[in-house]
Amino acid sequence: MKRVFFGLEFLAGVLAIVAGAAVVGSTLGAANLMRAATEKARSESAANGNQPQLSLIVAHGQKLYAVNCSHCHADDATGDEGPDLHGLTKSDERIKAIITNGIKGEMPAFGKKLQEADKEALVGFLRSLR
Repeated sequence: MKRVFFGLEFLAGVLAIVAGAAVVGSTLGAANLMRAATEKARSESAANGNQPQLSLIVAHGQKLYAVNCSHCHADDATGDEGPDLHGLTKSDERIKAIITNGIKGEMPAFGKKLQEADKEALVGFLRSLR
């Protein structure tokens, strides 16, 4: 009968896998929370009529926009070098894909700079534009 003992390297590897899974799970959970909060902010904005109240997520998106987007899309998002971002008809997923991957020769990719929650906040801000 042969006995198998797990070495420290094996245990460290298992712990690394468990820790990695916890990080990925919490990131996905945060993205889902951001998505739900963004949707809530959109519906509240629509219910409030003319002047939507900025939720924390939309306010975060507005700050991200000012730092990352305004130099091409203008401070008020009416467009300059980049297009006007008011009344976008693209889906949220398509907007996030454009933010992540950019558009060759037209817009840089922000996938390495922005986290999923940041992209959700930017989409929330863009949806708040009237």
